[in-house]
Amino acid sequence: MHLIKKAPFEYDGTLTEFYENWVESILLDPSVVEEFHRQFCGYYLESADPLFLVRQVTDQERGLIQRIDNNAQLRPTDNAPAWWIHYQLFSGLFQQYASFEEFIRSVPCHMFNIREHENISTAGWHIAHIFDVKNRDVAFHQWDRNELVRRTARNIHPCNYFYIAKCEWQRYGGDPQVIAFFYDKFKARYRTIWEEFLRLVDGRPPLGEYLYSFHFDEKDHPLKAKGHPPVSGVREKPDTDFLGCVAVYSFSRLCFKADVIEPLEMDDRFCIISKVGTFAMTKREFYETFPNVVKSNSYMQGRIYNYMKVPGKALKFRVDR
Repeated sequence: MHLIKKAPFEYDGTLTEFYENWVESILLDPSVVEEFHRQFCGYYLESADPLFLVRQVTDQERGLIQRIDNNAQLRPTDNAPAWWIHYQLFSGLFQQYASFEEFIRSVPCHMFNIREHENISTAGWHIAHIFDVKNRDVAFHQWDRNELVRRTARNIHPCNYFYIAKCEWQRYGGDPQVIAFFYDKFKARYRTIWEEFLRLVDGRPPLGEYLYSFHFDEKDHPLKAKGHPPVSGVREKPDTDFLGCVAVYSFSRLCFKADVIEPLEMDDRFCIISKVGTFAMTKREFYETFPNVVKSNSYMQGRIYNYMKVPGKALKFRVDR
């Protein structure tokens, strides 16, 4: 049986390096995930009365099977299925169950019920989810079959799990850039079933843009009409014709790219062109105004930090009004 590689207690590097040097060794083999997916979709969900494992909401008790208005049976859980299912698939014990139904009914609903001494949790890893397992809809008696399938798939399907060091899970488990990174990796790794998985969980590409940059069509950009140079890419030499900026790049939101900013001198000026405005500042102004960004692991390790909403302190650097 393969041992699960223990998560590091500390790490200083990029997210890509972390994935390649640490995470890849604990990922489930595509063939194993494909077999899980085939049995879940092609056999289990087609059965007459499947048991739906959903994340616990208000007025539910973990482990207690309930019949709801449409007579479907559900059993609420905490995050125990994620740890347990990873162990079963990673170790190969998954194949020992007589049926997929038996496998599902064996899934623990409480973390305290996990008996395996060696699992992803004891190895120092946290399992987070690409797509949320809950929302604000707690009227579970009225959930229809599609909602039960969606919730169960998000709760137990291994394509929805990603892995980060447990010591930092609260910081990164919901980070949109980290989620987007793993979305992209899993889309490639589990490509044969990825589109079916997305339909199953009613999933859309996440809003985070760790690997993707937004590029304006230059002919349509308002600054182009004023005679400014192309807006995408980084300048090789200082150019005072474009807002006095040494570096210019584009992104859909206000975004700080370490690989562009860090090589600059402190008084060099850089520019971000985005859907929410064009911003220009010196590296010194960036350091003084956004110290939280400079010190963040997203910026230092992931090499990119973007805001979902433009903070008030950034407005003084907006130059397109």
